[in-house]
Amino acid sequence: MNLRRLTSLTALLTFVVLVTSGAVLFLTPQGRVAFWSEWRLWGLTKEAWGSLHILLSLLFLVAGVVHIVLNWAAILTYLRDHTRKMRVITPESVASVLLTGLFTAGALLGWPPFRWVMDLNLYVKDQGSRTYGEPPYGHAEQSTLQSFAQKTGLDLAKAQSLLKARGIAFQGPQQRIQDIAKQNGLTPQQVHLAMKAAELAKAPVRGLPEEVAPGLGRKTLDELCREYRLDLGQVRTLLEARNMKVKVDQPMRALAEANGLGPHDLYAIIRDGVK
Repeated sequence: MNLRRLTSLTALLTFVVLVTSGAVLFLTPQGRVAFWSEWRLWGLTKEAWGSLHILLSLLFLVAGVVHIVLNWAAILTYLRDHTRKMRVITPESVASVLLTGLFTAGALLGWPPFRWVMDLNLYVKDQGSRTYGEPPYGHAEQSTLQSFAQKTGLDLAKAQSLLKARGIAFQGPQQRIQDIAKQNGLTPQQVHLAMKAAELAKAPVRGLPEEVAPGLGRKTLDELCREYRLDLGQVRTLLEARNMKVKVDQPMRALAEANGLGPHDLYAIIRDGVK
């Protein structure tokens, strides 16, 4: 077996798969949404695509190292000038360092157009949240039926009756939502919808809860205030008093980044300010 051919073909094939898996992971919804809706592409979950990408990256790395070793003599020729003398600093080596440095700095410092790629990624994932729906809280699918009912304000007895009426089998209130879904060929989201009518009446809430609800980053300040019955003018005044630039129709993630904060930090400022 020819090691050079094996290495080159392995590097080529893994590169093709990595491009595919990378594109898929770029387009997948957020993890909480993917797990809640049992998102799949070509039969593979987001977790499976992630495992494929990581393990193929490892194989590509090994193939790349072997390829460099096998072609070390050729690589050294790239560092020679026209007189065949070795020169570490050549136009090509300088250009490669500058390109690598530019992309690294662009990624870490959020320079355009590098930031635009990540903004597009956030936009695509936010669209996924709208398409597939947000879970009521993070990793809700891992909660037991009893815990899920407590956290989402469901009447447990009524919820169980609704599941039975819809032919959804379960082993009891201590069984996890994701296991109930898997047992019945459903998604956790479908299990929730089947018993949503068991919601208890909720008293009007004013003010922000301590726990941040999923999907905060894509809500505008105006939407956040309407959802929690906050005075938009008061919140805006509160933020402007801290010398923040405020656009009420701007998503919370973008509003926070414009003021050097994270979305959860901005949420905490509003929550504490309106108490």
